[in-house]
Amino acid sequence: MPALEFYRDREKGILDPTIFARAQEVAKELVEEGKVKSSQFRNYFAELRALENRFQKERKEEDEALAFARLVPQLELLKAKLAYNTRSQGPLREAHRFVRFLNEALDSGKRTPKDFEAMMKYVEAVLAYFYAFGKKD
Repeated sequence: MPALEFYRDREKGILDPTIFARAQEVAKELVEEGKVKSSQFRNYFAELRALENRFQKERKEEDEALAFARLVPQLELLKAKLAYNTRSQGPLREAHRFVRFLNEALDSGKRTPKDFEAMMKYVEAVLAYFYAFGKKD
């Protein structure tokens, strides 16, 4: 699966607006699949937000590269937790589209600090559209 490209101009930090159209499509697919609860999505997003906050704090206190080097293993651990929840009795065992979306986002977000920041905006947009399309627990 190819990694997502978030930027129209990476050097200038200009996001590609089509990433938000993609977020809307993904959210529609998640709602149509109907296998992930909003609380499950929120829990993963909350964990990502906590990682983002820690990264922002550490990058101010020390080197950005070092802070990012500490972040990447945490993103890998989140992928492992996601995989664990797809086990035969796991809460995400049938949420194939959600798992694919989050794995793709996490893989794309661990390339560079800029990609991580863009990935957070993308996941947030998917979550917002997910709610907009009426997904509830």
